[in-house]
Amino acid sequence: MIICATLERYAIYIEEIDLRYNQITDNGARALADLIKGSERAQGSHRLLILNLMGNHIKSEGAQCLAEALKECTNLKALNLSGNKIKTGGAMMVTELLFTHDKLTSLSLGNNKIDHDGIIGILSVLNSSNYTLEELNIDNPVYKTIC
Repeated sequence: MIICATLERYAIYIEEIDLRYNQITDNGARALADLIKGSERAQGSHRLLILNLMGNHIKSEGAQCLAEALKECTNLKALNLSGNKIKTGGAMMVTELLFTHDKLTSLSLGNNKIDHDGIIGILSVLNSSNYTLEELNIDNPVYKTIC
């Protein structure tokens, strides 16, 4: 993503990234993850407070890259991945952030084709170790039954 290359030298100052509805794919998510993590040439966006990637084309692989990068952003307050295609695998990677991010107050994963296993995983974390999340959006999950 050209925008990531342009912002690389300013990454340390970035507190909010809002790229809603920009047709970002897994490749773009990987580039954004690299911007957040940083490189040998530039520091990452570890001050990041809000990441909004609603309504893009990010799948499980892109969500995994983002989740890995966001582990360094311990001050993250809001993450919005609604309306992508991360499915249960991507949701579980993002859910791992709930174990360590005690400042995360808003997580939006709606309309991502997350099945009942993903919903159970998210709720298990909330039940056992995360007490700071105030807003959780898991709209429109995919429920499948044995029947």
